[in-house]
Amino acid sequence: MSYFAYTWGARSPNPSELLGSALFWYAVSFLLFAYPLRRAWDVFLKHVRTAAGAAAFTSYLAVHVVLYGFILESVLVSFFDRPATSTTASVFVTTSVFAPPSISNAVLALWFNPWIIVTLPPIFDDALSFYSIAIAVVIAVLIVANLGKTRELGKMCSTGLRSRSLLLFPALGIVLGASCCLSVPVLVTVAAPSALAVTSLVWVYDATYFLFPPFAVALLCLNLYSVSKAAEKLQTSAVLTASS
Repeated sequence: MSYFAYTWGARSPNPSELLGSALFWYAVSFLLFAYPLRRAWDVFLKHVRTAAGAAAFTSYLAVHVVLYGFILESVLVSFFDRPATSTTASVFVTTSVFAPPSISNAVLALWFNPWIIVTLPPIFDDALSFYSIAIAVVIAVLIVANLGKTRELGKMCSTGLRSRSLLLFPALGIVLGASCCLSVPVLVTVAAPSALAVTSLVWVYDATYFLFPPFAVALLCLNLYSVSKAAEKLQTSAVLTASS
């Protein structure tokens, strides 16, 4: 796709860059939910139909996409040295051809292309990418799955304080997994609203955009695994008690 984008030239949006990124991040999301996150996907489908699950999914997805849009906009400013500006409210799609065709340039194209720019003058500029949208969906699915599994664990627990205390650590894991992915972009956006103004903090934008979402995915996966194991043990214990 990078080769075809190169032969098409500097046309924006470049059809090859659009199609390449769309297929790649769709495939990544599909493979994640089909294999390593299959159990999480099944739990998600069960609980997203509830009011709490649907609210958690949509609210987190919206907040994540907006916050990381601020971060991506700053990353693009520092990378290309050309901020997205508009005097009127607008939504437009653009791409950039990373030439010449190479593995490193293909990776850059997958991370950044296309940019969906949303502008609401005079202060709002948000840049979306297929990567930020795909990782937001993955995290939102894991949050709903964790919430649903924790609620199932709560129903298995007795009303006793000692038993209910088992829910503290799963709930804390959900909060940490969601907040670590949102609190950093909030701090970075507030402390340094433009990468052009604080070029020494460019690495902070890059680390926030590329590293924190996968870290949140790993944390939420571990939390879901521990909650599922605890629920299985309680269920087995309840069966043994009933049979005896």
